Formats: sequence, C-alpha cells, structure tokens
Amino acid sequence: MLILFITRPGDFLEELIPKYGYIAIFILTFFEGESVLIAAGFLAFSGYLNAIGVIAVSTAASYVGHGTFFLIALYKRDTFIKFIRKFIKVDITKLENLMVKYGIAALFISQWLYGFRLLSAAVLGLSRMGTSKYFSYQFISCLLWAVICTSAGYFFGATIKKFVGDIKKYEPLIAIGVLIAGFLIWFVKRWLQKKK
Repeated sequence: MLILFITRPGDFLEELIPKYGYIAIFILTFFEGESVLIAAGFLAFSGYLNAIGVIAVSTAASYVGHGTFFLIALYKRDTFIKFIRKFIKVDITKLENLMVKYGIAALFISQWLYGFRLLSAAVLGLSRMGTSKYFSYQFISCLLWAVICTSAGYFFGATIKKFVGDIKKYEPLIAIGVLIAGFLIWFVKRWLQKKK
C-alpha cells in the first residue's frame, strides 16, 4: 500500500478511497474529525467520494459517538466520573456549569470544541438532559457540522483548482496534508492541556 502511494499516488486514491473511504470517515468522525471531513470534502470535489455520502456517514458516526458518551454518562454516572478523574484528569464541573447555563446552545457550541466533543456529550448526560430532547437537537448539530466541514473541503478544492489549474497530480498530497495538519493541531492542543 505504501509503495503504491509513493510510486503511483493517483492509483492509490482511485483504488482505496472509494473502497475504504467511507469506513475510514465513519471510524474517524466517531471520535473527532474536522480535518477528516475537510479532506473528504476535498476528495469529493476531486470525484473520489460523494459529498452527500460523506455528509451522511459523518453525521451518523458523530451522532452515534455523541449518543454513546451521553448514555454512558447518563446511566453510569459514578463510574464515568471516576474514569474521568483517573484517566482524563479534567475538572468537569466547569463544563457541567457551562452546559447547565447555556442548555441547548451548549450542545451546538460543543460540536465545535475540538478535543472536547465527546466529553461535552458526556457532560450533557451528567446534567440529566432528557434523552429525546438531547437526541433531537444532537442530530441537527451533527448534520450542520458535517455539512459545514465537508463543504469547506469541497470549496477548498474548488479554490485550489481555480488558482492552480489541473490539480490531479497533487490531490494525494493535498489530502494527506490536510489530515497531517489536523493531527498536528490535535497533538499540540493535547500537549498544551497536559502542560497545564
């Protein structure tokens, strides 16, 4: 696979992205995924993926991920709090107060808190927000997030093509570059959090 990517990156994309792209999008956007969606939007612009498919898969993955953490925190409150204190070492009282203060708005805002999305969903579970209310609004939030991030990648591709022209030979490098940039942002944020 690596040899194929290095020697013939276009063939790599044409063979693997349509076959495994949606699975990768689901797995990666279950947890986080702005950079994944921007790269996927770019690949949709380039014709390797379908933009509607990217939006549908990432909405579903994000929705399932949020719902899982919400339900765990709602029904296993004490166990979840012990886990947070032991492994993540985050003071969730501030997040809880934020969620209680802003309610539904906090649900939409937390969708954009890179690195805290799932924890925010769990905090909403700890706040005992009603499940039907949570899942209704969470679906809208996940859908908006998927549409915006995928569209950003799609228009990123259109903009590059407008200025550079034929970008076919650069597509693999651009997609990988977006993913690496997203990973670096995530890594730096985690590193800064640990230093605090």
